[in-house]
Amino acid sequence: MNKTKRSTEKLFGLSVEEYEKISELLGHEPDGFELGIFSAMWSEHCSYKSSKVYLKTLPTEGGKVLIGPGENAGVVDFGDGDVLVFKMESHNHPSFIEPFQGSATGVGGIMRDIFTMGARPVANLNSLRFGSFSHPRTPYYLSEVVKGIGFYGNCMGVPTVGGEVVFDECYNDNILVNAFTIGIAKKDGIFLSSKCEVGNIVVYVGSATGMDGIHGATMASEEFDLKKNKKRSTVQVGDPFTEKLLLEACLEAMEKKLIVSIQDMGAAGLTSSSFEMADKSGKGMLIDLDAIPLRTAGMTPVEMMLSESQERMLIACEKEKLDELKAVFDKWGLNCVKAGEVIKEKVIKFYYNSKIYKTLDVDVIVNGPEYKRPVKKPEYLKEITPVKIDNYKIPENLNDIAVKIITHPNIASKRKVFTQYDYTIGTATVVPPGFSAAVLRVNGNKGFLLNAGGNSKYTYLNPFTGGALAVTECARNITACGGYPAAITDCLNFASPEDPEIMWQFASAVEGVKSAAVKLNTPVISGNVSFYNETAKKDGDKTYVSKIYPTPVIGMLGFIEDVNKALTPCFKDEGDEIYLLGSFKGELGGSLYMELAYGDFRQKPADLNLDYEVRLQNCLRSLIEKGFLKSAADVSEGGIFTALAENAITNPEKILGFAVDYDIKAHGLRIDEFLFSEFEQAFIVTMDKELSGRRESGIAVILKEYGIKLEKIGAVKKNIMKINGIIDLKSGKIKEGYYSVI
Repeated sequence: MNKTKRSTEKLFGLSVEEYEKISELLGHEPDGFELGIFSAMWSEHCSYKSSKVYLKTLPTEGGKVLIGPGENAGVVDFGDGDVLVFKMESHNHPSFIEPFQGSATGVGGIMRDIFTMGARPVANLNSLRFGSFSHPRTPYYLSEVVKGIGFYGNCMGVPTVGGEVVFDECYNDNILVNAFTIGIAKKDGIFLSSKCEVGNIVVYVGSATGMDGIHGATMASEEFDLKKNKKRSTVQVGDPFTEKLLLEACLEAMEKKLIVSIQDMGAAGLTSSSFEMADKSGKGMLIDLDAIPLRTAGMTPVEMMLSESQERMLIACEKEKLDELKAVFDKWGLNCVKAGEVIKEKVIKFYYNSKIYKTLDVDVIVNGPEYKRPVKKPEYLKEITPVKIDNYKIPENLNDIAVKIITHPNIASKRKVFTQYDYTIGTATVVPPGFSAAVLRVNGNKGFLLNAGGNSKYTYLNPFTGGALAVTECARNITACGGYPAAITDCLNFASPEDPEIMWQFASAVEGVKSAAVKLNTPVISGNVSFYNETAKKDGDKTYVSKIYPTPVIGMLGFIEDVNKALTPCFKDEGDEIYLLGSFKGELGGSLYMELAYGDFRQKPADLNLDYEVRLQNCLRSLIEKGFLKSAADVSEGGIFTALAENAITNPEKILGFAVDYDIKAHGLRIDEFLFSEFEQAFIVTMDKELSGRRESGIAVILKEYGIKLEKIGAVKKNIMKINGIIDLKSGKIKEGYYSVI
């Protein structure tokens, strides 16, 4: 065969070696149709060819998990015959090219994954990463992404109840949009993509197929360059009103037991849905391309197969139920056409112009390459050493530093973002966005909690710690509300897997996620990997690559028996006593303080003791369940000062403050170490002054059981923020700045 070097762009992202392997499997060089199918199914986005070897190591079973990775979404037992179905996915590349439609269709796609399983979506979250707050294009991306998310979610009637917004210059050329949806269903009402039976009718439902999104999966598996930044034709266009109809039609058809198997037409459209349904069921299909509803005349077979037009599903139904299925979709005004049939032979036979057009082996298409790519510890890590704080002079005015930290865009309130989302529709939201975790009510007082987040700078400085921290931080936020962490989904956002240093970061971060998930008993039940988040750029005659920091994002589900007992982090009343619960080391490595005060955050972050973490969270949960605490919040980005300040000013009914006096000399700390060290394994908690006298009988018993320290550090006051005579600020002024940055 011809071994001539070929442009990978002409191969739609396939390598020359992959092209030659495909030719070998087919027995001939692929034509345009075959090449299009392989380019989509063997893309990084669809095949996980660079990440599978590591993803297989993650814990996926245990606890209340019913269905783990492999289906459209994971499923967890919620008790009383109910299940919760959830997943998080990225829509990074489309959102960078066309932020409104990219983010909107990201929300639409993840919601389809949920109701494809038979669950009604009840809540959305998102993790958004933008470039530097001062970058000229950041306001545009922020505005359009938020509009897109709000547009789709609000029109669907699904509340967006939480998430995170982060700004950093590493995302100047590659923003990240990670979307999370959770739905609820009956345990006996779950539908899968893997249940096709020979003789079932293959049915196309939903919107007509257009030219949008063609080669979208391939585009999402490549880095950007100067020529590819305008790939608007590869971005899908969403219609939430049609999706709402599709949701109701699918759930009605499911309730009437008219569906055997169902698969969303997501990445790679009809290609992935048909081949994946066939493969999971161990069957084959006949697909009649003449039957596909088109909104663009003259589309070629490969264009039909690769279109990523939104709001479409592929369904398998029993032959005798086809007319009844059509009646349901006709009622909702949606296409519902017979597109083929399930066959025994594990191939897909395509018909076009009323005759056989192409036959492709399912196993050959879906069993793409699996790589264990070279790994190399990044050179920059040699320079990441523990911070030697004595080499740094304490700033003269720590009040100024404290104000800069609490009003930093990554710390300050995102209220002007989440108020553009409808977060109360459905009346299930008990704790809204802006607090540690969202709390939702289901069936009386039973409820669940949701949280999503990660820290890319810490992952850059120590990928293992960053991966573990993403899990533990979500768990801390759920525990601080009184919930029990139950399971997680992930979005692993990295640069090119073809770079050995990036693959080393990825492998280390996955190991960190795994270690924390095992310790906290939070199996990974679904997720997504997004590689190639980098852009080739020119600086004069030189070309360089702008890469994101490694960004593992975790979405976590927790349970709570009584939502009325959910704790919020804000201080409640003047006179309440403030305590520090846990271990406090005062390590400033990698902190926002080091960046703002000294212009460099590149130091080794503190290590995580995962065994201690489990004890700490169990201890906190016990204190909350016994009713000893009035508020709880972990010490995270911005340090103790930020935890105290946020707790003081986020009470919606009053402006509170605090007076703290901490013996830093007795603990061997500098004042800045106490104020600003981050991601300590510690919580700030408050309790009623009268309750503190019960420590001997109740609180002390719990502390002793788990081996955790509790130390009083101050009291809640009105409108002042005072720490050790060094920090002296007015709460009202800080609140004004905190809520006006974004």
